[in-house]
Amino acid sequence: MTRFAIFLVATASACGLFPSLDGLGGSDASPGPDADKDVTELPDSPPDTSTNDVVSQPQYERIVTIVNDATSSLPAGYTIGVPFPQNEMQTAINAGKMRADLGDLRVRATKGERDRLVDAAPLASVVWFSLSAPIAAGATDTTYAITYGDPNAGAPPQNGAAVFDFYDDFTGSSIDTQKWMTQGTVSVGGGFVTLPASGLGAMTTVSLPPTTTVEFRAKITDPTSDPDTQSGFYYWLGFQHTGDFVADSPWSVWIARDKSIIGAEQESDGCPSDCSSPTSSQTTSFRDYGIERQPTQTIFSIDGAPSYTTTAAINDEAMSLMIRNYLVSSDLVVDWIRARPRTYPDPTVTLGGEQAF
Repeated sequence: MTRFAIFLVATASACGLFPSLDGLGGSDASPGPDADKDVTELPDSPPDTSTNDVVSQPQYERIVTIVNDATSSLPAGYTIGVPFPQNEMQTAINAGKMRADLGDLRVRATKGERDRLVDAAPLASVVWFSLSAPIAAGATDTTYAITYGDPNAGAPPQNGAAVFDFYDDFTGSSIDTQKWMTQGTVSVGGGFVTLPASGLGAMTTVSLPPTTTVEFRAKITDPTSDPDTQSGFYYWLGFQHTGDFVADSPWSVWIARDKSIIGAEQESDGCPSDCSSPTSSQTTSFRDYGIERQPTQTIFSIDGAPSYTTTAAINDEAMSLMIRNYLVSSDLVVDWIRARPRTYPDPTVTLGGEQAF
């Protein structure tokens, strides 16, 4: 299964997700480099090998600058996405500075190493981690750095639940009942959750704040499947009202209303009848579906690219995540799901130039 973390080739297909090599980032147990420390320049000429000096492998860092543009503090645990241009990442790999599996790519802070996830194509390359300390309104923080260059680095810390407020990549063999309530047939295995054909399966979470972004990596096995004969429903995933499995508004979802197509749809304050997008064709391939609920609009995306925006939406009520399958001859398979509450305006995040250390 393609994992959400590294997707250089086919990942994170997530609002731009990527299947990944599963690079999530770390614990605070081991101290990281001080992001403000002086940089030691590499020598211009090679060392004198006649003295039997050991030549160490150079390592590299790029300082992350986070500007909190909001009028309120960004809390510890807030999820930060650092754009890392794909061409620059590939250049570092080609030059032997970074491992192709990204196993040496780390996020370090003054309080130690952070858990991280790395999105890859078809999503834009983004390195995700969470703040170890708050950032005050209007403040700038430069205490985090992305580092790489150790060819012998062990497995990176990669606990997705330490990066996102809600995260599940469905390891193990059963549903996590601390995260989900279920109805009908829902099974976990091989790193996926499956809502099988004719199982009338559904799963929902506790409620999430109004301004929350969710991303799913999901597929169906038969786009031509008929819907449930009693309800006429096909399947959907996204946000729905909290507390039960009743198929009723309010909702903000990616939903199939006919065979071989899927579309974005919202019915809530601001969209009292519904706000619907043009439909997209479906295949049996995994795709990354995103829904970003902003205060006065909702942005729907597929494979990291915005596809529909409802500017009429008013997102001021908490809703739960909902995944549901009514298809008669098709499974609904979900690889992973992640969600993060947002503060608007979003912080400005930039990645500094490469420095050797």
